[in-house]
Amino acid sequence: MKKTLSIALAAAVAPAALLPAALPVPVAPLAMAQTPDDAISVTSAPDAGVGAAYGTGADAQAEATGEDEPHYPDPREEAPNTDKCPNATVPPEAVSTSERIAPGATSPAPLPVEYDGPCGVIAPDGFTVSDKVLATSWLVADIDTGDVIAMKDPHGRYRPASIIKVLLALVVIDELPLDKVVTVSEESAGQEGSAVGLGAGGQYSIDDLLHGLLMVSGNDAAHALAQVLGGDEVALRKVNEKAAELGMNDTRAASYSGLDAPGMSTSAWDMGIAYTHAYQNPVFAQIVSTEMYPFPGYTGINGEEMPGFDVYNDNKLYLNDPDGIGGKTGYTDDAKHTFVGALDRGGRRLMAVVLDTTVDRGRAWEQSQDLIHEGYRFTSKDAVASLVDATANPSNTGTPVTDSPGADSPGADREKSEDGTLPWEGIAVFVGVLALAGLGTWLSLASAKKRRQRR
Repeated sequence: MKKTLSIALAAAVAPAALLPAALPVPVAPLAMAQTPDDAISVTSAPDAGVGAAYGTGADAQAEATGEDEPHYPDPREEAPNTDKCPNATVPPEAVSTSERIAPGATSPAPLPVEYDGPCGVIAPDGFTVSDKVLATSWLVADIDTGDVIAMKDPHGRYRPASIIKVLLALVVIDELPLDKVVTVSEESAGQEGSAVGLGAGGQYSIDDLLHGLLMVSGNDAAHALAQVLGGDEVALRKVNEKAAELGMNDTRAASYSGLDAPGMSTSAWDMGIAYTHAYQNPVFAQIVSTEMYPFPGYTGINGEEMPGFDVYNDNKLYLNDPDGIGGKTGYTDDAKHTFVGALDRGGRRLMAVVLDTTVDRGRAWEQSQDLIHEGYRFTSKDAVASLVDATANPSNTGTPVTDSPGADSPGADREKSEDGTLPWEGIAVFVGVLALAGLGTWLSLASAKKRRQRR
C-alpha cells in the first residue's frame, strides 16, 4: 500500500517549558530565540478543548501553507567546501545563545582528534553529487556490511540535533522492558520543542514512548524515558557511554534530546556507526518503519479524561520513497537541518546521513534520497571505507581507500568474528601457531638426540 503523509492529531497542547539544566556541562538557561529541536508548528483545533496538529521544521511550514515544494531563494547557494578540514575539532560557530556558558564556568574542551583527513568529498570514480545536496557533511553506507560508498568530511565535528535520539533509544531498548508502564510528570509533558503530546499524569508504556521519541521526535517522550532510566544526569551519562561503546570518537552528547548545549558534537561517521547498529535492532527498525501508531489517551492529574490519537511518522523519505524504511529528522538553529534515512532495494539496505544542511534546493530528506539513489549505482568493491573495519578507515592514510573484494563474494572480506578479526586471519594465526609448536617440538627432539649421542 502506498504510504501517505498525514498530520498527527494530539490530545492536548502541553505548555512550553525549558529543558532542565541537569547536564554534565554548565549551561545558561536556553534562550527563547533558539529554534527548538525539530521546530514544532501547532494549530489548535477549532470547536474543541483538545486536539492539535503537529508538524516539524520546514516541512511543517509546507504542510501549514499547502506548499509541496521548497523555495529556492538563492540559486547560487553551494555546499560548503571542507577540503581544508574547517571543523576538524569543533562544530561551526553557534548563531544563537544556545551554547552560552554560565558565569564562572568554562567551555568543555574539544574531543581529541583521531582523524587526519581527507575532509572533502571521498567517492568512487563516477559518483555524482546532486546539486540539491547542500550538507556540509554527509555519508552513504550499506547498513548490513558497513561499506561506505561515499562521504564528505566524515569526521568533521557538527551538531546532531534530534538524530542523536538514536542513542537514547538504543539505551532504552537495552535496559527497559517495552511493556513497562510509567506515569508522566508535568515536567516531562511540558518539555520545550517538538512533542508527541504526552499528558501530565498519563500512563504510557515504554513502547508508546519510544514510538513518540522516534516517529515524531518527541522531547516530552525523551524526558519521560530519561526519568525511567534514573533522571537527566544518569540518562545523559548512559547515552555517552553508549556512544563510547560503539566507538563514536567524535561524539559528545550535551543533551539526550538533541537540543544544543555547550560541548555538543558528532560526525557523519559516528552517526553512520550509530544507525548501522540501530537499523540492525529489530525494535528500532520496526518503530521507524511504522507509518501510524495509535497513541493512548490518558487521565490527567486533575482527573480529566483525554482521548487517544494517531501519531504519524514524520520521516518523508520513508513516506515518499516506495523503498523507504524510516530514519530520523532533526533541526535546531545551530545544527541547521540534519537527517538520517534509508532505503531497502532488493534486499540491499543503504542509508544516508546529512549534517549541517539548508533546504534552499531541496529538503533534507530529498538530499538523502539523491545520495542513496546514486549509491545504488555502486557495489561493495567500490567502497571508499568501512564503518566496521578500522583498517578501511582512511584516518591514517590521508587518501581515499578503495577495497576490492572477490567477485564471487562481494563484501565477504569484511565479515568479522566477534573479536573484530577476519576469518582467514584467524585461520592463518592458528596454522602459524601449529607450525611454531611443531618446529619447537622438532628442535627439542633433535636437541635431545644430540645429547644422547654425546654420551
